[in-house]
Amino acid sequence: MPSLVVDASVAIKWFNPAEALANCANLIRDDYVHGRVDLMVPAFWDYEMVNGMNKAVARGDLTAEEGRAAVRLILAIQARRVPLPPPDESYELAQRYQRSVYDSWYVALAQHVGGEFWTADRKLYNAMHESLAFVRWLGDYQSAEAASDKENRGGL
Repeated sequence: MPSLVVDASVAIKWFNPAEALANCANLIRDDYVHGRVDLMVPAFWDYEMVNGMNKAVARGDLTAEEGRAAVRLILAIQARRVPLPPPDESYELAQRYQRSVYDSWYVALAQHVGGEFWTADRKLYNAMHESLAFVRWLGDYQSAEAASDKENRGGL
């Protein structure tokens, strides 16, 4: 089963359908819910997600009650919470690609677990994908079920 690391830019879309690329983010969620992918996130992910819900309520994208419901759902997600990678490794990635250390935590985690890292952060993707093939753009995501069906039909 493929291991996916998703950052908050992807997972926030699960709770806010008005977000661009929410349909692609929901494909990842559906693959996770149906056991087609293993979802891994850094240990701080819950806090970053809750912060995103707070911002969505402040912008008026969600009501306060919708925000509370989203927080409950976030905390119930059974993704594997993985300890943060070594700080020096995250720092080196951040320096090399001129991105934040926060972004680099996700990338380092995906490297450690040998999985794909999916993001909706175009600047992050553009900075890293050419040298790190496992850094993927959310808009390119295809359901694991669809990919499996395609393989079973001989790639047609």
